[in-house]
Parts: sequence; structure tokens; C-alpha cells
Amino acid sequence: MKITFVHSPEDYYDQNYGTQFVPLWAYYLAAYVPSQWDIEIVDCRLEEINRCGPADIFAFSGINQDLGAMTQTMEKLKKRFPKATYLLGGPITWSFEKEGKLKLLGAFDYLFILDGETSLPEFLGHYENGTHHKLDRILRAPRHPLLKAKKIRFDLMDQKKHSYYGAVVEASRGCPFLCEFCDIRVLPGNNQTNAKDIGLFIEEMDECYKRGITKFQIACDNFIGDTQWAIACCDALLEWKNRTGANVSLFTWLTINIYKMPKLMTKMRQIGFSILFIGIESVNRNSLLETAKVQNMNALEEAVMTLYSYGFIIAPGLIFGFDSDTENVFQETLDFLVETGTIGGDPSFLMALAGTPLYARMKKSGRLIERKDVAIERKKVTTNILYLQDREFLVSGFLKFVKDFSRPSYQYRRFKKNVELMVDSPNFIPIKTGGYASPLPYLKSQIGNAKNMSMMFQRIFYLLRPDCFWVVCKAGYLAAKNSRKAPGLFTNFFYWLYVWTNMVLKYKGFTPQDFDLNSVGSDFDRAQLAAAGIPSAAERDESLKEGVKIDVQQRYTQQALQQLVNNEIR
Repeated sequence: MKITFVHSPEDYYDQNYGTQFVPLWAYYLAAYVPSQWDIEIVDCRLEEINRCGPADIFAFSGINQDLGAMTQTMEKLKKRFPKATYLLGGPITWSFEKEGKLKLLGAFDYLFILDGETSLPEFLGHYENGTHHKLDRILRAPRHPLLKAKKIRFDLMDQKKHSYYGAVVEASRGCPFLCEFCDIRVLPGNNQTNAKDIGLFIEEMDECYKRGITKFQIACDNFIGDTQWAIACCDALLEWKNRTGANVSLFTWLTINIYKMPKLMTKMRQIGFSILFIGIESVNRNSLLETAKVQNMNALEEAVMTLYSYGFIIAPGLIFGFDSDTENVFQETLDFLVETGTIGGDPSFLMALAGTPLYARMKKSGRLIERKDVAIERKKVTTNILYLQDREFLVSGFLKFVKDFSRPSYQYRRFKKNVELMVDSPNFIPIKTGGYASPLPYLKSQIGNAKNMSMMFQRIFYLLRPDCFWVVCKAGYLAAKNSRKAPGLFTNFFYWLYVWTNMVLKYKGFTPQDFDLNSVGSDFDRAQLAAAGIPSAAERDESLKEGVKIDVQQRYTQQALQQLVNNEIR
């Protein structure tokens, strides 16, 4: 018997800057395939699917946006191997089920919902015995404890390890926080941290490093979701680094409250943590309360600047379209990015993802845009919400935001502040590697790919404009001048250039017609906003069963919406 894992994502250049990382899901699930099975892993970003050999089973995984790419790939395989069985798992199946649109996945023979560590090998056992036809088409599994995780199949990775910019190593799943729009915390059991055995985590890091990999994405929903685990993990990483001499650069996802943990931040910098994705979401305090992002509310500027003072780069999540957003939201966000020295940033509009409290609230209030034959896809300038703000205001405000954001003078002010926060800080800890956003490995990853090379040259040509070139020279001089005080500044310099030019290329030529945004009608009763956020008894029971703190989140949301209603009524 043979199973082929097929990685066929909708590969957006503006999300990865033309870099490719190892598809962890395939190499990890391969560890759960019984030993008598042959295994092949095909990454459609690197190789033509037509070169793929025959298999009994082809297994896909992805997110909502990947459906088109996966379906096209599957159809090509079916023409060649019509008798094979086609499986689909990953976040897409849970999301489509919550939206009531599993029929859109009808081309796949079996759908795996939630964790596949148990359900996949069980299915393969049935397949061997010829009893898989008796199984339901939809296969569901409970949450898998990562303490029982198996080591990923490095032997399979060896064939393609040089094709990737870096590797992904999983640390944990789950997040204890309450964000109303987040579809991570509402997965069954996922409102608490599910962490991997630290010994296995270190072993996987070591296996990657032995293969010449120095850039890592530490996959998790919140690296510090379990603070004690994160501290113990960093202690183990430091011991491993000191023992092996490994120089690595790491990217991970976590929450803003890390700024209150100086010892942990110090350890993370000593290890090589370079870029942190943090959901800033909004600079409006009431918008943060509305989405129950309470950890961001009281000291957002201080938190961001503290993180920069240690040398971290923040890749911020930024969202427009909260009910509480004011007419100043675009300018206030631009001001925040300068005042805090934040060199990242690519905002999107609020979207109601299936299964979230936000989705339920929008549906109750008649503000959910439901498309019968299309599933929700996360896109920057589209939504499925009827906003309280006027569409024209949102579109014109966003276009002005992009225009002002892209100005060379604005960009220089951001970078200058970023440098100042590190150079003047007693907290600053340099990392010895070139950083996660290193130019030479990046350039190597572009060679041989026509699309990537084209985009890279577009970046260069834009930066050669006289007004841009002058700012690039000033910023480069600033980085060089302060490199002794704050070694590694050129990592920040190149990341700043990536984000700046990415924004320019992404929205070049955008017009109001490119935005799929809609607003409530003039007859919408805003006095009912707060009431729509109250969960029903059935929703409460379901949330309790799945370990989701929906009541706590709802109290924050209702408080913010009631404040909004009271202000508008006056």
C-alpha cells in the first residue's frame, strides 16, 4: 500500500515574500502511517503534480483559501489515478462544517475533521482490511495530546531539505485568551494550551539543525499560552544552543503580555528569537474591549516599545472594521506605527469566521453576509460583515492609509524610531545570526523562480526612485552607524524594506471597485447591538462542553457595545 501526502496551497507571494517553508503537516502525519505503507510527499510549490507516481491514497490538507488549488491538483491526479482514494483534512474541514458547506468538499472521498493523529491510522487500517467502505465519509477525532506526539519523518524530508528557506517545528496548540473573532480558541479543547514534550521539541530542532536548517517557524497558537512551559522550553533551548553551538533565528506567534516577562524575553533573544507575530488588532481601546482583547488594552504602546527595546521585530496583526472604530481609526493607526517604531504591518478588515462568537453575533443581528455556494476566505479587503461604518469611508480611508503608509518620509520615521528604541535601551540583546529576515538566504530562494524574481526586481526598481533611494540610503547609514551599539540592525533594515515594498506592490493600482465591503442600511437599529452578543442557552452549553470561555468574552463584548450605544444615543 502507498499513501501520498499532497501539499497544494494557494501560495500568496505577499504573505511569504517568496520564501518556502517545510510543510510540517505532511512530515508529521507521515509518522502516524503504519510501517508497512510506502509514503511519498509532494509539495506542489516545488514540483509538478504530473510527475507524481501512483498511490492507493492521496491525502490533502489546507485552509479555506486552498480549496481551489487543492481541487485543481486533485482533478489532475484523478485523471491519472481514478481508482485511488482522496482524503482531505486540516482546518478547512472544520471551518466548512461550521459554516454548513461540507457539500463544497464533495470531490474528496473522505473528510477528516480536527486532529488526524488517531483517525488517519485507524482509516488506513480499515483500508488495508477492505472495510473502509463501511465508514462514514466524515471522520472525526478528539483533541490529540501533544505530549504523545511522534517525531516528524526527517528521513522523508532529507530529499528536499535544500529547497526550503527554513523549517517549521510545532511547540503547542491552543490559546487561553478570548478574542471574539478568533477561530482557534473555539476548537474543542483549544481554549487551553496543549504543549509538546520539551525533549521531543528539542530533538526535532536538533534534527533540523543537523541538516543545515537555521531559520525556524515555531508553530503554535500562542507560545506563552502556558507560561511555565514556555520558560522551561526556553531553558532547554538555551542548553541545546550552548551545547551544540547552534546559531538559529526563530519566528513565533504569541500575545502582547510577554512584555511583562523580562527574564523570558532575555532568554528568547539569547536563543535567537527574531520576529514575533502579535495580534495588535486595534489602537482603539473600546475596539479591543469589544473583541475581548483585554490583554492589549491598558499599556499597548508601552508593551510594543518594550519588546523593541530587547531587539524583537513585531509582525503586528491589524484589523479595521470593529463596531467601535471611530472616524480617526486610520490616522490613529498610522500615528501608532510611527510612535512605537513598528516596522511591520499589513492591515485587513474584520471578518466573521465560522464557529466564532463574532460569527454568531453577526448572524443574530442580521449583519452576516452569507454566500450560498462560496465558503469564507480570509482576504484583506473583503468581508462577510455589514459594517456600522459607511463603505465609502472605509474604502477611502484604507486607500489613504496605504498611500500615507507608503510615503518614503513616513517609512523613514518608522525605521528611525525603531532604531532609537534599541540603541538607547539597556535591555537590547543582539542575536549572532543574520536574523530570520536575512537577505542572502532570501535572494537564494528567489533564484530559479520567475515570479519571485519578477517581484524582487519590482521591489528594487521601486526603491531606486529618487525619493525612495534617498530614504533607503539614510536608513542604511543609520543602521550602519548604530550597528556597534545594536548589532544585527540590518535584519530590521531588510525586514522594513520587505514590508514597505510589499505594501506598495500589493495595493498598486487598487481602486474602490476592488473592495468587497458593505455597510448596514440607514434603518439598522443600533440600540440592539449589545443584545446580539448574548449567547443562547444552547450556545452556552456547547461552549462549556468544548471548553470555550464564551460567557467571559461575551461580558467584555457587551460592555463595549453598550458604551458605543450610549454614546450614539446621546
